[in-house]
Amino acid sequence: MIGDYYTGFEGYPEIDFYIKIGEKREVIRIWDGYFDNIMQKIQPNDDGWHSLAYYYHLDEGWYEDSPWKIPNNKDALQQLQTINIKLLDKKEQIILKEIINLLKENLNSDIYIEYS
Repeated sequence: MIGDYYTGFEGYPEIDFYIKIGEKREVIRIWDGYFDNIMQKIQPNDDGWHSLAYYYHLDEGWYEDSPWKIPNNKDALQQLQTINIKLLDKKEQIILKEIINLLKENLNSDIYIEYS
């Protein structure tokens, strides 16, 4: 377990970011409310939504096919790094930093998002 930001929110939707290491999963567990607030801080570029925000706003990707492999870790990382961290509360800032670190440390690995 990398981080648990879901405990205390049992019964509500959960988002897990994880990588597989053999049979083990390194996971960041997140209450959907924290994740929603983070994703809403991403601004579209001139061409509209892309990367994770594209799938988030269309309720596709991990919402339809869970677990869902992030198609381009570099694009997802770059997009999350554009968020103005000052717009997030302290817990959401910590979560965003953990997701960014997971992506940075595993750019060439399969990273999954699971929605439950």
